[in-house]
Amino acid sequence: MLRYLSRSRKGKWLVVLTVLLLAGIPAGAQTNPHKEHMVGIRGGYAFNGVSFNPDRKQKMVPSYRNASILYTYYHDLWKTMPYFGLQTGFTYTQQGYETPDLKRVYEVLRIPLTSQFHIDFWKMRLLINLGCFGSYRMSAIDYTIDVPDGQQVEFDSNHLYLDYGIQGGLGLSLVLRPFEFQIEANYLYSLSMIENPALYSNEYYTYGYPNQLLFTLGIFIHL
Repeated sequence: MLRYLSRSRKGKWLVVLTVLLLAGIPAGAQTNPHKEHMVGIRGGYAFNGVSFNPDRKQKMVPSYRNASILYTYYHDLWKTMPYFGLQTGFTYTQQGYETPDLKRVYEVLRIPLTSQFHIDFWKMRLLINLGCFGSYRMSAIDYTIDVPDGQQVEFDSNHLYLDYGIQGGLGLSLVLRPFEFQIEANYLYSLSMIENPALYSNEYYTYGYPNQLLFTLGIFIHL
């Protein structure tokens, strides 16, 4: 239990530091002429898993249900970093895992907050993402040998709705104004558990932290 509390505190500090970096834009920076605004949509394919301790012989669950509506703001950070951007929006995605006896898939609504550094060359951009996210697990379905079509999970106090974590990744974009086409690979790791560690036993705790490897394609419009 002490290990979990220590890990939880470290995770919360990581999120706080990331938010401070993302939000730390002085008012003076707003006068800098280097600004770009974009809105767009993004979709892709993900590999979802959960890091359990003790191990449950779990496997990753693939998912194609990943769609986002995003706003991106490129600007100079503190008048010294001309390749900085801030991105946020809404994402519909899934979390899940598969064990020898069960496959569970969660439907998730996520809000990312990402600093997107970009290196521009020719009509291309190299994208470097670093940020955090908050999520809400709306529902879950269990697939078993006896119920291959799936059965709705009845959420209770042992199933945790709220989720938060950190994310990072790389991407490449093609700029053909007013459009911009992006391809990205991002890894997301939750710092909150997927269920109560005492769900199965008050003496034998099980810790589970979701993770996701997400590959996406996106199209944006410059405003």
